[in-house]
Amino acid sequence: MNSIIPLPYLTDGSLIIRLATSDDIPAILAFFTANREALGPVEPRRPDNFYTVSFWEMRIALNLSHYEQARNACLFVFEPNDQTVIGDINFTNISGYPHHGCTLGYALAQTQWGHGRMQRALQLAIPWIFATFNLHRVAANHLPDNERSARLLQKMGFQREGMARDYLLIDGFWRDHILTALTHSDWQARDHTAPLVHKQRGKH
Repeated sequence: MNSIIPLPYLTDGSLIIRLATSDDIPAILAFFTANREALGPVEPRRPDNFYTVSFWEMRIALNLSHYEQARNACLFVFEPNDQTVIGDINFTNISGYPHHGCTLGYALAQTQWGHGRMQRALQLAIPWIFATFNLHRVAANHLPDNERSARLLQKMGFQREGMARDYLLIDGFWRDHILTALTHSDWQARDHTAPLVHKQRGKH
């Protein structure tokens, strides 16, 4: 690997978050197949070959390449056995100066809904993404009727910033999205010769 960014391995004992390898393909396919109906109404339609080994061989290699280039961090959430996939967390469109931000997306197995597991996963993943890529802002957007996601983001400290009309093509239809974001209030430039960054007066 050419990148100096260490590969993530995040755990609190109740779950593991990391990049996938080719050995994880059966578990990934089992996760997406089992949750195909549950996730369909809130996600873009999948390509025809999405549920195949060849697709995931390509996607896993691409995910690693994009991670090494500090473009995306597409992670999977595993049970403590490190063999069963229960969700994914994707930090995409990572950018540096002057934005220092990214976009968050996530999915959880329907059998795990209502147990706080994605909240625990994000409590591990968000501080990691802020620190690893020196980010100031993580954006997360959800469908207006996705109350479960709205509550989760609120618990994580995300603030509603507005509404985007016809924002994404979801399940074959253009859908509005609520825009939210979380900022890292203690962010500082990593170049120690640069002046410290302070909040403007009146900004919160």
